[in-house]
Amino acid sequence: MDSAIPLFAIGLVGSLVMFAGDMLLYFTPGAYDMDGTLRPYARIMRDLPEGRVRAGGVLGPVAAFLYVVGFAGLPLLAEGDLAWLARLTAGLLSFALICGGAYHAQYPYLAIAARTEDDSLVEQVAGNIMALQRLATVPMYAAFVILGIAILMGQTALPPWAVVLTPLATSFLGFLWLRVPQPARCVLFGGWSNLVFTIMFAMMLVFATA
Repeated sequence: MDSAIPLFAIGLVGSLVMFAGDMLLYFTPGAYDMDGTLRPYARIMRDLPEGRVRAGGVLGPVAAFLYVVGFAGLPLLAEGDLAWLARLTAGLLSFALICGGAYHAQYPYLAIAARTEDDSLVEQVAGNIMALQRLATVPMYAAFVILGIAILMGQTALPPWAVVLTPLATSFLGFLWLRVPQPARCVLFGGWSNLVFTIMFAMMLVFATA
């Protein structure tokens, strides 16, 4: 697994870069009450400095590239007759995070639309972002399940219990973070979709270097 070490390290950096992008886009110590739409994010970004929002958007595609490099390490963990499961996981996650980088890059437009106070324009931009998000959702969660199955069936070099450190398990913690007070809620819930990959890549690095 030595050849996977630099790939997982790059993936880990990618998750932190995307997390940093999230925080640049919408971290706030003030109100952070999500309603399932992008309107609360638009309200936050409307009042943020233009340069900060632009930087957050730019980090999305950069992080997506780093993520894809990291996912290339998953097939190197594969073992057994169902080794193709790891390759399928890598492909699905790469597609999902490329979509993620694309919609992150559009958040600055949401901020611009919010500053115009034109609700119709905000909804149009939000609709485009949500379309990309929906495109990523099914492949991403399918990959979580497939990776979990591969680990539990002994088709990777990881022990079965390692599944609890993959997004298949850690994603559920996101529901808990909605209950924590601000500003921790914004950091944990807002960035959790990337921190689950931070945990996963860190775990895989530990096993690859052991």
